[in-house]
Amino acid sequence: MKKRMLSLLSLLLAGMLTLTACGNGGQTTGGQTDEDMGDAQAETTDVGEGMVDTSQFKKDGPYTIGFSNISVVNTFRVQMVRELEYAAEQAGVTLYTTDAGGDTSKQVSDIQDLMARGIDALLVAPGSTTATNAVTRKAIDQGIPVIVFNSEVEDESAFTGYVGTDAIEFGYVMGKWLLNELDGKGNIIVLDGTAGAGVGEMRHQGLQKALDELPDGGKNINILATYYADWAYDKGKQATEQALAAYPDIDGVWSQGGAMTQGAIEAFQAAGRPLVPMTGEDSNGFLKLWKEAQSEGFKSIAASDAAWQGEVALEAALKALAGEPIEKYNYIPVPTITDADIDQYVRPEYSDAYWCNTKMPKEVADQYYLE
Repeated sequence: MKKRMLSLLSLLLAGMLTLTACGNGGQTTGGQTDEDMGDAQAETTDVGEGMVDTSQFKKDGPYTIGFSNISVVNTFRVQMVRELEYAAEQAGVTLYTTDAGGDTSKQVSDIQDLMARGIDALLVAPGSTTATNAVTRKAIDQGIPVIVFNSEVEDESAFTGYVGTDAIEFGYVMGKWLLNELDGKGNIIVLDGTAGAGVGEMRHQGLQKALDELPDGGKNINILATYYADWAYDKGKQATEQALAAYPDIDGVWSQGGAMTQGAIEAFQAAGRPLVPMTGEDSNGFLKLWKEAQSEGFKSIAASDAAWQGEVALEAALKALAGEPIEKYNYIPVPTITDADIDQYVRPEYSDAYWCNTKMPKEVADQYYLE
C-alpha cells in the first residue's frame, strides 16, 4: 500500500481549509523563482522523505498547462474542471483541457495531442490505474512534469506527484458509520463509481476494511448487490430501483457518491419503502434532500471530496516548473458532514449540481449555481 506522506500538521492545516471551503475561500497559486539553475539544484539536492526533486523541470514562464480529463460524467467533475479553469486564469497560465468521454484509449490519444501542442506541464485525472502510464512516462522523459489527481495510478514512475483525497479513508469513514447504524448486521446494497477507476476501487477497499474490523469479520452483513453507477444521480436512482424490485429487505445503502445517494433516496420514496441509513457525499442536491428527509427519520453521513483538488494539482505543476520540491503524494483530508451539522453546509439557494467543498469565490459560484 502506498504511503501517506502528508505530515500531521499539514493534514490539520489542510483540514481547516477544507472545512471552511463551503464559505468560498480564496485562491492560491504556485510561485515562480528568479534563481538560476545552479541555485535551484543546490536547494533541491536533499528534498526530504516523501518529496520529489523537480529541478530537472525548471524553466522560465509563461507556462502552458495541459489537462487530460477522463470525463465530465457527473456534476462533481464538472465543478472540478470549473475550479481548475478559474485557478489557471488567476495564475495567468494557458490551460488546454481535453475530455475523453470515459474512454481510456481516447485519453491516451488526448495526452499525446497535448504533448504535441508543446505543453510545459501535464495534469491528468485518469480513468484507469494503468491505461495512461506508458504515455505519461514518455511525457516525463521529455521533460514534462506530470501531476495526477482525483484518482490514483499504479506505477510511481508514471507521475511526478499525486493530489487527491485519501480514497481508502473516504470509504472507511462511511462504512464505519453505516455498520454502526446497523449494529453490524443486515442487508445492504452498494453503489460504486465507475468500473476500473482507482478512486472508486480504493473507496470500496475502505468499506471492506470497515467490514473486516467487525467482531465477526462482517459475516452478518449481507451485500445483496453492487452497482456501478458512475457517481451520477440518474444511474444511482436506476440502480436503486432495480435493487428495490429484486430485494424486499434492504437495511442500508453504502453509496460512495452524493448524487447517487440523492437518486437512491428518491427511489425509496417513489417505491413507498421506508428510508434506511445511507452514506453519501456533499453534493448540494443530496444535502437538500437529506435535510428534507430528516422529518422522516432519515440518517446519513457525507464524506467530502475536494472539488478544488485540481487547483492543488496546478500549484504542484507550477512548483515543479519553478524547480521547487513537491510532495509525491499530497493527500487531502476527508472531513464529514453529519445529521448534527448539515445546516452549516446545505445551500438552498444553489442548484443540485453544486458541491459544497469548494474554493470557488461566491461571485463565481453564483454565476453557475444560483437559482
